[in-house]
Amino acid sequence: MISEPKRIMVALVARGDEKPVIEQAVLMAEKFNAQLVAIHVHLPILSQPKGSAGITVTEEIIRTRFTEYGFEHVVDELEIIIANSDNIPQKIHDHIGDIDMLIVGHKKMGGFVARIMDSIDEGISNLIPCPVLVVQKD
Repeated sequence: MISEPKRIMVALVARGDEKPVIEQAVLMAEKFNAQLVAIHVHLPILSQPKGSAGITVTEEIIRTRFTEYGFEHVVDELEIIIANSDNIPQKIHDHIGDIDMLIVGHKKMGGFVARIMDSIDEGISNLIPCPVLVVQKD
């Protein structure tokens, strides 16, 4: 028998395209009366996508995203984890602990890129022991 999740984690890149991901995370947390945990993993500067080096995501930036998307009512109870690693799936796995469900966003890749690269969300879903909900980003 599958139990209802009591702690739901949402993995965020915090680039501004994650409104559907945050919406689903809040919806699931409210539906199951679960605690919501947000995690962001900083990549080393040399591993970051072009144009994103130097952007430091903070707890305040994550709280602001939730507020901008209309979910200010969850901000005070939101647990936020900011971690550093060059291996995002492994770092999320390290923090999964008592999490019952993980929510991640996925941005479609073009045909050529999709054939030669695994996406980070695929690496996460292969490693994480709890259910993973993958949400299409805008």
